[in-house]
Amino acid sequence: MLADSAARWLLVLHTALGVAAVGAATHLWLWLRRYLHGQHGLRRSVVRFAWLVLALQLAAFACGNAMYPTYKVEVRAAYLENATAIAATQTAHVRELERLGAREQPTATAELVRRAAAAARWFDVKEHWVALGILVSAALVLVLALWRPDDGPAIAPIVLGLATIAAATLWLAAIIGVLTASWRAV
Repeated sequence: MLADSAARWLLVLHTALGVAAVGAATHLWLWLRRYLHGQHGLRRSVVRFAWLVLALQLAAFACGNAMYPTYKVEVRAAYLENATAIAATQTAHVRELERLGAREQPTATAELVRRAAAAARWFDVKEHWVALGILVSAALVLVLALWRPDDGPAIAPIVLGLATIAAATLWLAAIIGVLTASWRAV
Protein backbone atom coordinates (compact mmCIF):
# COMPACT_ATOMS: atom_id res chain seq x y z
CA MET A 1 0.00 0.00 0.00
CA LEU A 2 1.26 3.47 -0.87
CA ALA A 3 1.81 6.34 1.54
CA ASP A 4 -0.97 8.95 1.47
CA SER A 5 1.12 11.57 -0.32
CA ALA A 6 2.33 9.08 -2.93
CA ALA A 7 -1.22 7.84 -3.51
CA ARG A 8 -2.48 11.42 -3.94
CA TRP A 9 0.22 12.26 -6.47
CA LEU A 10 -0.49 9.03 -8.31
CA LEU A 11 -4.19 9.98 -8.35
CA VAL A 12 -3.26 13.34 -9.89
CA LEU A 13 -1.14 11.59 -12.53
CA HIS A 14 -3.89 9.03 -13.14
CA THR A 15 -6.40 11.86 -13.62
CA ALA A 16 -4.12 13.78 -16.00
CA LEU A 17 -3.49 10.66 -18.07
CA GLY A 18 -7.21 9.93 -18.12
CA VAL A 19 -8.07 13.45 -19.28
CA ALA A 20 -5.41 13.23 -21.99
CA ALA A 21 -6.75 9.82 -23.10
CA VAL A 22 -10.32 11.16 -23.29
CA GLY A 23 -9.15 14.13 -25.34
CA ALA A 24 -7.03 12.03 -27.69
CA ALA A 25 -9.80 9.44 -28.19
CA THR A 26 -12.38 12.13 -28.88
CA HIS A 27 -10.01 13.80 -31.33
CA LEU A 28 -9.35 10.48 -33.04
CA TRP A 29 -13.08 9.80 -33.33
CA LEU A 30 -13.65 13.22 -34.91
CA TRP A 31 -10.92 12.57 -37.48
CA LEU A 32 -12.16 9.06 -38.27
CA ARG A 33 -15.67 10.32 -39.08
CA ARG A 34 -14.11 11.74 -42.25
CA TYR A 35 -13.16 8.22 -43.34
CA LEU A 36 -16.85 7.46 -43.92
CA HIS A 37 -16.83 10.13 -46.64
CA GLY A 38 -13.62 8.92 -48.25
CA GLN A 39 -11.41 11.65 -46.74
CA HIS A 40 -8.17 9.95 -45.69
CA GLY A 41 -5.82 12.92 -45.82
CA LEU A 42 -4.87 12.68 -42.15
CA ARG A 43 -3.86 9.01 -42.27
CA ARG A 44 -0.48 9.35 -40.51
CA SER A 45 -2.01 11.54 -37.82
CA VAL A 46 -4.88 9.09 -37.33
CA VAL A 47 -2.48 6.19 -36.84
CA ARG A 48 -0.37 8.29 -34.47
CA PHE A 49 -3.44 9.28 -32.43
CA ALA A 50 -4.59 5.66 -32.26
CA TRP A 51 -1.20 4.73 -30.76
CA LEU A 52 -1.38 7.73 -28.43
CA VAL A 53 -4.85 6.73 -27.19
CA LEU A 54 -3.66 3.20 -26.48
CA ALA A 55 -0.49 4.41 -24.72
CA LEU A 56 -2.42 6.88 -22.57
CA GLN A 57 -4.99 4.24 -21.66
CA LEU A 58 -2.28 1.80 -20.65
CA ALA A 59 -0.44 4.43 -18.61
CA ALA A 60 -3.62 5.50 -16.80
CA PHE A 61 -4.49 1.85 -16.20
CA ALA A 62 -1.03 1.18 -14.75
CA CYS A 63 -1.30 4.20 -12.42
CA GLY A 64 -4.77 3.10 -11.35
CA ASN A 65 -3.57 -0.41 -10.61
CA ALA A 66 -0.61 0.89 -8.60
CA MET A 67 -2.99 3.03 -6.56
CA TYR A 68 -5.75 0.40 -6.24
CA PRO A 69 -4.59 -1.29 -2.99
CA THR A 70 -4.58 2.11 -1.26
CA TYR A 71 -8.04 2.91 -2.66
CA LYS A 72 -9.36 -0.50 -1.61
CA VAL A 73 -8.25 -0.08 2.01
CA GLU A 74 -8.48 3.66 2.66
CA VAL A 75 -11.49 4.62 0.57
CA ARG A 76 -13.64 1.64 -0.24
CA ALA A 77 -13.34 -0.45 2.94
CA ALA A 78 -12.79 2.46 5.31
CA TYR A 79 -15.56 4.66 3.95
CA LEU A 80 -17.69 3.61 0.97
CA GLU A 81 -18.58 0.22 2.47
CA ASN A 82 -18.50 1.36 6.13
CA ALA A 83 -21.85 2.64 7.39
CA THR A 84 -20.31 3.80 10.69
CA ALA A 85 -17.77 6.02 8.90
CA ILE A 86 -20.49 7.49 6.70
CA ALA A 87 -22.67 8.19 9.75
CA ALA A 88 -19.74 9.90 11.53
CA THR A 89 -19.02 12.04 8.48
CA GLN A 90 -22.72 12.91 8.21
CA THR A 91 -22.87 13.88 11.89
CA ALA A 92 -19.83 16.13 11.47
CA HIS A 93 -21.42 17.67 8.37
CA VAL A 94 -24.68 18.37 10.24
CA ARG A 95 -22.77 20.00 13.12
CA GLU A 96 -20.84 22.17 10.66
CA LEU A 97 -24.08 23.23 8.95
CA GLU A 98 -25.61 24.09 12.34
CA ARG A 99 -22.51 26.06 13.34
CA LEU A 100 -22.72 28.06 10.11
CA GLY A 101 -26.45 28.65 10.62
CA ALA A 102 -27.41 26.91 7.38
CA ARG A 103 -31.00 25.97 6.87
CA GLU A 104 -30.23 23.12 4.47
CA GLN A 105 -31.54 19.74 5.58
CA PRO A 106 -28.85 17.04 5.30
CA THR A 107 -29.51 13.80 3.45
CA ALA A 108 -30.54 10.89 5.67
CA THR A 109 -27.65 8.65 6.68
CA ALA A 110 -29.30 5.50 5.30
CA GLU A 111 -29.57 7.20 1.90
CA LEU A 112 -25.89 8.18 2.06
CA VAL A 113 -24.91 4.60 2.88
CA ARG A 114 -26.91 3.36 -0.13
CA ARG A 115 -25.30 5.96 -2.42
CA ALA A 116 -21.79 5.15 -1.19
CA ALA A 117 -22.33 1.44 -1.83
CA ALA A 118 -23.60 2.29 -5.32
CA ALA A 119 -20.48 4.42 -5.94
CA ALA A 120 -18.27 1.47 -4.98
CA ARG A 121 -20.18 -0.82 -7.37
CA TRP A 122 -19.94 1.71 -10.22
CA PHE A 123 -16.19 1.87 -9.65
CA ASP A 124 -16.01 -1.89 -10.31
CA VAL A 125 -18.12 -1.45 -13.46
CA LYS A 126 -15.68 1.23 -14.61
CA GLU A 127 -12.72 -1.12 -14.28
CA HIS A 128 -14.34 -3.73 -16.52
CA TRP A 129 -15.21 -1.16 -19.18
CA VAL A 130 -11.67 0.24 -19.07
CA ALA A 131 -10.25 -3.23 -19.76
CA LEU A 132 -12.64 -3.60 -22.71
CA GLY A 133 -11.63 -0.15 -23.97
CA ILE A 134 -7.95 -1.08 -23.92
CA LEU A 135 -8.64 -4.19 -25.99
CA VAL A 136 -10.73 -2.17 -28.45
CA SER A 137 -7.98 0.45 -28.75
CA ALA A 138 -5.42 -2.27 -29.42
CA ALA A 139 -7.71 -3.71 -32.10
CA LEU A 140 -8.10 -0.24 -33.62
CA VAL A 141 -4.32 0.21 -33.77
CA LEU A 142 -3.98 -3.19 -35.43
CA VAL A 143 -6.71 -2.52 -38.01
CA LEU A 144 -5.29 0.91 -38.84
CA ALA A 145 -1.81 -0.57 -39.24
CA LEU A 146 -2.99 -3.25 -41.67
CA TRP A 147 -5.78 -1.50 -43.57
CA ARG A 148 -5.19 0.95 -46.38
CA PRO A 149 -8.28 3.09 -47.03
CA ASP A 150 -7.45 3.27 -50.74
CA ASP A 151 -7.92 -0.51 -50.98
CA GLY A 152 -11.61 -0.14 -50.19
CA PRO A 153 -13.85 1.84 -47.88
CA ALA A 154 -15.78 -1.18 -46.57
CA ILE A 155 -13.90 -1.26 -43.26
CA ALA A 156 -14.33 2.47 -42.52
CA PRO A 157 -17.55 1.94 -40.49
CA ILE A 158 -15.82 -0.76 -38.44
CA VAL A 159 -12.85 1.53 -37.77
CA LEU A 160 -15.19 4.32 -36.71
CA GLY A 161 -17.13 1.86 -34.54
CA LEU A 162 -13.95 0.78 -32.76
CA ALA A 163 -12.99 4.42 -32.20
CA THR A 164 -16.49 5.13 -30.87
CA ILE A 165 -16.28 2.27 -28.37
CA ALA A 166 -12.78 3.32 -27.27
CA ALA A 167 -13.85 6.94 -26.74
CA ALA A 168 -17.09 5.94 -25.01
CA THR A 169 -15.31 3.65 -22.55
CA LEU A 170 -12.87 6.43 -21.72
CA TRP A 171 -15.66 8.98 -21.21
CA LEU A 172 -17.55 6.49 -19.01
CA ALA A 173 -14.42 5.80 -16.97
CA ALA A 174 -13.73 9.51 -16.55
CA ILE A 175 -17.26 10.31 -15.40
CA ILE A 176 -17.42 7.39 -12.96
CA GLY A 177 -13.91 8.18 -11.69
CA VAL A 178 -14.82 11.80 -10.98
CA LEU A 179 -18.08 10.83 -9.29
CA THR A 180 -16.34 8.21 -7.14
CA ALA A 181 -13.58 10.63 -6.17
CA SER A 182 -16.21 13.22 -5.27
CA TRP A 183 -17.38 10.83 -2.56
CA ARG A 184 -13.94 10.18 -1.18
CA ALA A 185 -10.50 10.10 -2.78
CA VAL A 186 -7.19 8.68 -1.58
